[in-house]
Amino acid sequence: MAALHAEWLQVPGPTDVLSFDYGEVVVCPGVAEKEAPRHDLTTEEEVLLYGIHGLLHLGGWDDRSREDRLAMEAEQRRLFALARGVASRSGSRNSPGEC
Repeated sequence: MAALHAEWLQVPGPTDVLSFDYGEVVVCPGVAEKEAPRHDLTTEEEVLLYGIHGLLHLGGWDDRSREDRLAMEAEQRRLFALARGVASRSGSRNSPGEC
């Protein structure tokens, strides 16, 4: 993830999620594992949150301005709550692995 972050955004070090215009979302479970406790989430939930964030970017959402960020965060929370509800009904949990 650090290599992709440096190559595509010229920022050193890993990041949580990258979205590419051609439809790919790359999530880093290692970052999620470190960040999840700060958000009172499991690592799997944090990975889910990153995936939702990346997909929203692919769908045209932007978080550069304060107004856009607030709107995107609201949609992200809505989709996250929906996805958590579906996951809890299915009873399945998968380990995210390493990035």
